Amino acid sequence: MQVMNPEMQLTCAEHVDRAYFGTAPTLLTLRCAYHDEAATVWMLPQLYDLGEYCGVKDKLDKEQMKQLARIIIQEFGYLKVTEVMLFLHRFKAGRYGRFYGAIDPMIIVMALRYDFMRERADAIDKHENAERWAEWEAHCQLVAKERAEARAAGRPLYPRPAAKPLSFSNNLNK
Repeated sequence: MQVMNPEMQLTCAEHVDRAYFGTAPTLLTLRCAYHDEAATVWMLPQLYDLGEYCGVKDKLDKEQMKQLARIIIQEFGYLKVTEVMLFLHRFKAGRYGRFYGAIDPMIIVMALRYDFMRERADAIDKHENAERWAEWEAHCQLVAKERAEARAAGRPLYPRPAAKPLSFSNNLNK
């Protein structure tokens, strides 16, 4: 909790791939590994920081922050803490709207659900496509190497399985 404090939001924004694909724990991992309230306790300073940054007149009170934290944990518990911090940084950067006079928890949850989750899905697709492309390139390099070795050794490029001897069955006599 000391390492993943609100000041780390900028680091998460600078290293988006690590935020999405790094080894940080998920919200549910925090909750299960430590105690039920661990994720909520971690989330409260993050939400407080958002409220302070936005500078609105009416901030969330402690109970509203707890409820919002619990809703985020319940609905998005599979998110890593780094992903939550990336979302909050992007929210503060104006990507997902703004508050008018008061912090609205619904705007936060809707931005997380509809905007950030779409961005996350796109990032995961891009990452998986890059991994598949890298696997394909590695496969092509391996095949090229095997072909070059076979050519140098005078072996056929594509070995054929041994031919099976023809056998006639007794089905013709029936």
